[in-house]
Amino acid sequence: MASKSSCNRRHVRLLCVLLLLGLALMLIWGNLQQAHKLVHTPKSDGPKPQGSPALHAAFQLVNVEPSKIPRREDSPRTKDLQLLLKCRNRSLKFQRLQHGEFWLLQNLVIGRRSRHVGCAESVTYTTNGDYTFFDNLETVVLRWRAPVSFAIHAPGYDLNATLDAIRYVRNCLPGSEIIRDWATFHVYFSHQHMPDYVPHDEAEVLGVAPSCTQANGSPVPPPYTLVPRSESYKARANLTYPINVGRNIARQAANTHFIFACDIELYPSLGFVDQFLDMVASDHRVLALDPRQPRRVFPLPVFEVEAGVQVPADKAELLTLYRNQQAQVFHWNLCRTCHMIPRQQEWLNQTYSGDRLQLFSKTLRKNKFRAWEPFYVSDNTEPLFDERVSWEGRSNKRIQNYAMCLLGYEYHVLSPAFLVHSPGIKKFTKSDSSRLKFAKEMTKFIKDKIEPEYRVLFGQNSACTT
Repeated sequence: MASKSSCNRRHVRLLCVLLLLGLALMLIWGNLQQAHKLVHTPKSDGPKPQGSPALHAAFQLVNVEPSKIPRREDSPRTKDLQLLLKCRNRSLKFQRLQHGEFWLLQNLVIGRRSRHVGCAESVTYTTNGDYTFFDNLETVVLRWRAPVSFAIHAPGYDLNATLDAIRYVRNCLPGSEIIRDWATFHVYFSHQHMPDYVPHDEAEVLGVAPSCTQANGSPVPPPYTLVPRSESYKARANLTYPINVGRNIARQAANTHFIFACDIELYPSLGFVDQFLDMVASDHRVLALDPRQPRRVFPLPVFEVEAGVQVPADKAELLTLYRNQQAQVFHWNLCRTCHMIPRQQEWLNQTYSGDRLQLFSKTLRKNKFRAWEPFYVSDNTEPLFDERVSWEGRSNKRIQNYAMCLLGYEYHVLSPAFLVHSPGIKKFTKSDSSRLKFAKEMTKFIKDKIEPEYRVLFGQNSACTT
């Protein structure tokens, strides 16, 4: 009897298992049928943006833009350099980040071609400013024609002027198409000076269509010229400009192996990016690829020209201006050693036909060049800029070069490439005198605090100075 009861229980359990298996098979079959229907159902265009026709058109433009850029095909040079540099490609993506005391909208608006540029395909011009510096952007991008990473300080209501400026330069200038291709914008502001409104993504920024022409057909004045610097939130709140924060943000956002950390008022000679990459590809020895070699960077000589003079395109045009006393070494009237290069007179005497780039001279930042403040191409591994230093306090580049001197960096000057400041010879002005108080305090802070820290971090060398 007990044996029969035990047998019945086993049958019942077996029946239950079979029923559960059957139910599971039915569910799997139903899911497969549903998936089959979804795969063969034509896709809809998705929800349409709401709002005015102008806003609707702007959103359509945002959605269409990426498809205008053809799929990137690596050139033989790019493939060769990527193998040499062992770098990885990285697409640009929008992120909200904290950067010290600052909120950062990294890659808020991304250049169409910069978004997916290969790590060895180009060189990124990294720069910084606020909305009042946007008048330089078109010239920089048209001459560089490669990725530009632009970090913009926008505290409080300055963000409004900044967003208007971004929309304007992308739509209302002769060079707007190139700006849309290459310029990527990052916005940052202190948590103590929050704007009332912050856009959530690129589409929200670009979804507001700018007005480029007035009712009478004349061009709308650039918005960055309509709000005087004295009426900015930064000025009203008596803030200093955190220039090195912007420099670091622009550097850290770059997705190319090589960068050129530069001030936005400095315009490069034409064709530089291809010239530099061709030089590296044709002779790998120009790089310090062996870890036992001293690290190196590649400075460009910097000049300034008289107001009203056309910015020279190449060295031949620059030398013509120089001989006519319409151009001179940058800051010649303010600090003659700050931008003097090794064998400077030879560089100026050397006439050059063609655009082949070459290493002209090299030095360390010590002795005669201990006050040098060069702008250079690098692999973005040199020390970051010290963010405790403001523009008003001066010496904002010297501290980084002090660290590089302690680390033994070599500076290999290039020819025939160069930089030219936006036209106008620099002279001592009232604004310079107002910075003297900040500069005196900052110099003391550098000597008492920063230099001792750097000697611990980077080593000691009595020949190196800030």
